[in-house]
Amino acid sequence: MQRRVFVSAAAGAALVGSPGGAQAQQVVWEDVASANGRYRLKMPKGYRYLTVPGHGGVLHSYVVMLPDRFILEFLDVALANPVSTIPTDPAALQAALQQVQGGMQKSWPGSTVIEQRPITTGPITGREFVFAADQGSRVVIVRMYLTPTATYTQIVQAPMADRQNPVTTQFMDSLRFG
Repeated sequence: MQRRVFVSAAAGAALVGSPGGAQAQQVVWEDVASANGRYRLKMPKGYRYLTVPGHGGVLHSYVVMLPDRFILEFLDVALANPVSTIPTDPAALQAALQQVQGGMQKSWPGSTVIEQRPITTGPITGREFVFAADQGSRVVIVRMYLTPTATYTQIVQAPMADRQNPVTTQFMDSLRFG
């Protein structure tokens, strides 16, 4: 169901570790693509892949926990039947994404929104939101995209001090649709 291709360390390496880099560790990235070609992205080598079928569709989950409490996750919820209720009007789509943001925030009780903004990745418009969690010691960065056939979510959880880590940027910016 998935296709994995090794990416050389020289071409796809990034560092994860303390902000000063004293304990930085090299991350080797792999290209991941859906079987039907809907998306592709980069995941650190050693990620786990899980498929959960359900009556409403199929959940595909890619997740990895790196040293220094970094968690990277990509969720693809492919719907069994297309949904015609996803708004096509940009303002209505952002309102729907903002509602989803509120629901997702409940997964991190006590979190506060630091940033939120509309984003576009290729042909798909989504929303990015950033939470401060665990009394400000952790950051949760989420990018979410709603389409009539699937919902796509990228999540990074990391120490607040590592919010701008190159691993976060490489993972979030690697997602491509189509």
